[in-house]
Amino acid sequence: MPGLTHVFLDCAAAAFSDLLPAGHPLPNADHVARRTLESMGTDGVELTVAEHGAKLVGYVGFGWSRDPDALPGIAEVWSMFVHPSAWRGGVGSRLMENAMDGLRAAGHGEVTLWSFLANERANAFYESCGMTRDGARRREAVWADVDQVRYRRSL
Repeated sequence: MPGLTHVFLDCAAAAFSDLLPAGHPLPNADHVARRTLESMGTDGVELTVAEHGAKLVGYVGFGWSRDPDALPGIAEVWSMFVHPSAWRGGVGSRLMENAMDGLRAAGHGEVTLWSFLANERANAFYESCGMTRDGARRREAVWADVDQVRYRRSL
């Protein structure tokens, strides 16, 4: 999808550069976009995009939870990126509402998502959406093993 890579790159650069160790590269954007689109072909996984005019300004991917400790009925927001030019303009809220509605309609009772522990802007947004930290943590090499926390909310 044209624009998916652009949204990811610009958002990740603006939001994550200060959270990653100096010189650590962002994940390959083309790989991330390809992986995101491929996962959307999986049963029970959806992608919603937000456009302003003909320009893609955000997207959210959501579906069943990939976490090994997830019980049946638990869903996950797999990825959510909003272009920095659209931050604080309601795009993220509308994407999140769409994801919650879609997951609820699919019969899920709870939803989780992962965020960097130090990503105060995003974490404040998730908390404004009714999500709370559930105590789980992880680290991923692709993200320089930076601490991540899991958020959860009832649908």
